[in-house]
Amino acid sequence: MSPRIPSTIAQGLLRRFVAGATILLTAALSASGCIQNRHETPAGYIQVDIETSPTSLDPRFATDAISSRLNELTFDALARVDAHGVYAPSLAESIERASATQIVFHLRRDAHFSDGRRVTSRDVKFTYDCVTDPASGSSKRAGFASLRNTVAIDDYTFAMETRQPYAAALEMASLGVVPNGTPLHRSGASPRGSGAFRIVKNARDDRIVMERNEYVANAPDAIRGIVFKVVPDPTVRALELAQGVADLAENNIQPDLLGYLGARPGLAIIKSAGAAYQYIIFNFHDPQLRDIRVRRAIAHAIDRDAIVKSFLRGTARVASGMLAPENWAYIADVTSYAYSPDAARSLLDEAGFPADATGKRALKFVYKTTPEGVRLAELIQATLRRVGIEVTIRTNEWATFYDDIQRGNFDIASMQWVGINDPHHYCLVFDSRMTPPAGLNRGYYSNPEMDRLVEMGEVTLDPEKRTQIYAGVQKLAASDLPYISLWWQDNIAVMTHYIHGFEAYPNGSFASFADLTLTNGSGAISQ
Repeated sequence: MSPRIPSTIAQGLLRRFVAGATILLTAALSASGCIQNRHETPAGYIQVDIETSPTSLDPRFATDAISSRLNELTFDALARVDAHGVYAPSLAESIERASATQIVFHLRRDAHFSDGRRVTSRDVKFTYDCVTDPASGSSKRAGFASLRNTVAIDDYTFAMETRQPYAAALEMASLGVVPNGTPLHRSGASPRGSGAFRIVKNARDDRIVMERNEYVANAPDAIRGIVFKVVPDPTVRALELAQGVADLAENNIQPDLLGYLGARPGLAIIKSAGAAYQYIIFNFHDPQLRDIRVRRAIAHAIDRDAIVKSFLRGTARVASGMLAPENWAYIADVTSYAYSPDAARSLLDEAGFPADATGKRALKFVYKTTPEGVRLAELIQATLRRVGIEVTIRTNEWATFYDDIQRGNFDIASMQWVGINDPHHYCLVFDSRMTPPAGLNRGYYSNPEMDRLVEMGEVTLDPEKRTQIYAGVQKLAASDLPYISLWWQDNIAVMTHYIHGFEAYPNGSFASFADLTLTNGSGAISQ
């Protein structure tokens, strides 16, 4: 038997990553002296460090995680997932299922866009019409394939009609609403919204500044605004927290630096189980990756337990599939792939890729990543090299990386899904009809049995029957490996002690930022 990775290649990589990051942070702090309150934010604002710029501040186009999280703060939706993972009314004050194919939303009458206009059902209908119009080019359109029609019954009553009974209909109700007649903004500018904040500045790759929507009530001591500063380097993000430059960072601090930050005066760390799902995606246009033996070999070659324990410092749980254990449809009884280089080598031999005298095989893949993901990419590269697979790492900033993934310009990559609430997400990413540009099946995976199951799950309303269907989906996904499941990332927020009201959401949502309040006595707040 081959020794486990922590005893060989990966151990050295993990030690180098951890030691290097810690030394760099310590040296930076030593050079800069003690904690400094060097805020560039206005009084009453907080600075939140984020790793990338959003790809779109228009909810009709936003599909990446950071765009979606920022849009939740600036746009209302008919319904939103609460802290317990349940859809609850938001722009709607009540929701009724009038029939198996119709849902009626009764809108709140106190909602106003940031220019003072009331939000009506005409605005809601306009927003949905934009997304479902092929001419808009919205990648969200595939998620509304089951929507037959929308009707503005009166100013404050809106109805959705689906083509057939649709179990995940409320997920369609989470679309942010823009004013009637708003031009399409694929990138850059942000439409007006009726959320807690409005965007007053968007400097790409620098910062997004939000201030309170004056038409939305808030507590007297609530924060007045948020500066989302784009800080791609994780060590710099940690440094800004330690120095008092940043007030909060969520789910983007290196695990090996959390202990150090937790010991700094004035900082608190909040940790909870998360549902963000890290995975490896394959491009099925590559005939080598279409071979299930190659995919299974790659799964056996990766020591996920060691990565979670050493690289992530225990801030994640090894995943068996897309749905976290907290999800109502989750099952644990699926095929798993224990770390076994020997099993990986045998599968590759069987697939017709024997090793030469140096141990290399005729398997070469391009791994696409962002600067944020380089360390994981190097770990994957090292582990696959150990079984004879050569991986070339190509690093691009987020927008280019995302565009490559959307266009299928990759062999393998590691990505993350956040905000998976209903198992119908399997249809969006694995159904053969859901390929880009209209869908999220970015690996171009196709399996008739998967199509049959996920499409059945879409139209089945009975909860017990849905549970059975998605048990089959999870078993097939684990066996056929359109993705290799890596881990479910914990939610970890690092923040200054004078921020109150933060609530962790399983999907990593920023929703509670709207309710944050500040205490007095911090030089970082008042200037």
